[in-house]
Amino acid sequence: MKKILLIIPLLIGCSSTKEKSEYESLFDYEGKYEYVDNTTLELKASAMDTTLYAVIDNAKYPLKFIAIDSFTDMQGSSVIFERDNSKKVISYKSDGQEFKLLTKDIDKSNMFPRKELFDKPENYEYKKPTETDDGLATGNLDDEFKNPKLIVDMVKETIKGNFPDVHSILIYKNNKLVLEEYFYGYDENTPHQLRSATKPFIGGILGIAVDQGFIKSEKDGLLPYFNSIYPEIANLDKRKKEITIENFLMYRHGMDCENNNPESKGYESKMMQSKDWVKYTLDLPMVGEPGISSSYCTGCALTLGSLVEIATDKKIEDFAKENLFEPLNISNYKWTFEPNQTSSDDFSQTYFTPRDLIKLAKLFKDGGKWNGNQIISKSWIDKTFNMDKGDYGYLWEHKYFIVDRRTYNSYLASGNGGQKINIWPELDMITVFTGGNYNSYQLYGKSTPPNEMIPKYILKSVK
Repeated sequence: MKKILLIIPLLIGCSSTKEKSEYESLFDYEGKYEYVDNTTLELKASAMDTTLYAVIDNAKYPLKFIAIDSFTDMQGSSVIFERDNSKKVISYKSDGQEFKLLTKDIDKSNMFPRKELFDKPENYEYKKPTETDDGLATGNLDDEFKNPKLIVDMVKETIKGNFPDVHSILIYKNNKLVLEEYFYGYDENTPHQLRSATKPFIGGILGIAVDQGFIKSEKDGLLPYFNSIYPEIANLDKRKKEITIENFLMYRHGMDCENNNPESKGYESKMMQSKDWVKYTLDLPMVGEPGISSSYCTGCALTLGSLVEIATDKKIEDFAKENLFEPLNISNYKWTFEPNQTSSDDFSQTYFTPRDLIKLAKLFKDGGKWNGNQIISKSWIDKTFNMDKGDYGYLWEHKYFIVDRRTYNSYLASGNGGQKINIWPELDMITVFTGGNYNSYQLYGKSTPPNEMIPKYILKSVK
């Protein structure tokens, strides 16, 4: 079941039995089990949709019911449960391996948005966020929004389960944190996986390396930095030799790499099957001239992270800690950058608390300054956000919504599952969503909940 992190199955509940309800019949399978590489996973039944979920790294992955004691995982592999003579489940088998049940003792609080309010969401009461020593001032919704009731309604709808697996919602308006809500067992102290929302921050870290002179300019050619590591690059032609660092920062690489196209040679899942993801990316064939049109490619961000390490002669985690995270007083995070198969479980992604995501976004919104200190040069931030409508700039995305015939512009860091960090320059606002709706569009044809919540509730509330 290790493939559980890549593709998610359809949400299908279990058939009922005469003795038990559909939901109760799933209790047989609940518990903590052995998992691959000496780790564990938990299986939990959800009363919200009568579905059995595998929970790994606080992320939920539904299993598809086939028959009694028989399910399939996200890639269609069988998950068959074994019982002892007393008919109690003792293990499951998948991909030729057997994983034993370790204990039935599990915490199911993360299966509800807010368990204490699930049956009475109308009892939710808005509270001003607590001010801490993290450097973020707090304020009240009523002071910053024309119609704060809409935002309160959004929280209530999340508590009802109408926006499933939204883990946090934070709104920072006019330099004050005015909304901070957590769901499914998450809280302000829980670092959340960002998936691809990590990429824009790699762009900022690279900017610091340029500011400090480790890299002369983002206009430099890209390949010469990798000559000593990869003396031979496949599919090397005139076009590939002309690729600049900036081409990768703007996804204008000209290579056969497109995350939204499974037929692309650089498709993310294909890249991750290789031993060295940076080498795989640099070896891709060219399909156009660099610098012309953008094509979203995970390999670009990973290659730029590796470039920081080559130029600074430091692990990017260490360089970022010293020059970005510590200056912002960010310490409760996790990051292991290994763009190869050793990262097959976490994809080299970062984990940050949502409040720290507000701080990182505020740094970019404020021209690279934090508490009066210039962390990233203003010129780099200006170039980062100098992008065409709906395009990319230095690994950020231009995202806009049209509400009541008005266009609202934002700069977006986005990750699979509903990780959405939006900077709204015209509204002096930052919004942060974290969530667990992994691969929702590919499997269900649906965008993640924030894409509905932002225009329907937040943008309709602004003054």
